Amino acid sequence: MRTVALTGATGFVGRATLERLLAEDVSVKALVRPGRHLPAAERLTSIAGSLDDSNSLLRLVSGCDTIIHIAGSISGRNYVDLARTNASGCRRLIDAIRTGCPTARLVHVSSLAAREPALSDYAASKRAGEDLVTTSKLDWLIIRPPAVYGPDDPALATLWRLLARGLLPRIGSPQARFSLLHVSDLAAALVNAGLQSRIPIERDDRLVCLHDGRQGGYSWQDIAEIASQRRQGTVRTIPVPPALLRTVGTLNLFGARLAGRTPPVLVPGKVAELVHPDWVCDNTQLPGCPEWKPLKMFADCLTNLPGWSRYR
Repeated sequence: MRTVALTGATGFVGRATLERLLAEDVSVKALVRPGRHLPAAERLTSIAGSLDDSNSLLRLVSGCDTIIHIAGSISGRNYVDLARTNASGCRRLIDAIRTGCPTARLVHVSSLAAREPALSDYAASKRAGEDLVTTSKLDWLIIRPPAVYGPDDPALATLWRLLARGLLPRIGSPQARFSLLHVSDLAAALVNAGLQSRIPIERDDRLVCLHDGRQGGYSWQDIAEIASQRRQGTVRTIPVPPALLRTVGTLNLFGARLAGRTPPVLVPGKVAELVHPDWVCDNTQLPGCPEWKPLKMFADCLTNLPGWSRYR
């Protein structure tokens, strides 16, 4: 039986990926931070530790055929905070793989933000992690998801609730476009990529930006029209001034630095990402996995998302 190591198993994408893995004929070793727990399951072993702990990473990957690396940090006071997990943590994981399973495939979950590293500390830290992977000489595959959504993520519940009531906050330009991907499709892609680890992948195909199959992505108007069809009523778009978001982000960051704590996600760098006009992916193919294809379209999933379903 093959063995897969998983980081980030308690997060939004990680939970969906773990569930998918447990439905396969594999054993899973999952890295779990202190204070976090996974439900008991056959063929699942929890490894206590973190990306800061090289010993726990070695225990995690030793003897594995595949490593799916999802864990990452989305908020921090500066680049150093974010890079501690997104770059240095990735380096420690790579070192552990070299020692414990040098022939295993590393499926590294990055972010579409890494395409624009100058936008924010987060984007730069994710690109730094990618650079470590691409120069590692391991068997690697990098997946850059766009905006990922799904029924188990409360983070966007407020947005879905507003849409159900006929309101859409628009951030950035009306001409902005972005791709979407349902969490179940992303989880399926990660598992497929990991379990096909014996199929060689050309280097030029090793960095993949997956989306849900909608060529050219979505505009804010597209989202409003989809919501209008689903609620059978008008959806009003409300522009959110970027200057207001930047002010809130600056205050969040200043307060966090003053208090010596991790800031909320909305900081100036995140605002720069949100108002960027182009987050469109151009790839629906998963190298080495011709059977994978996205199955969930936003229009079909909207009414089952948290917030919307409760309101309706």
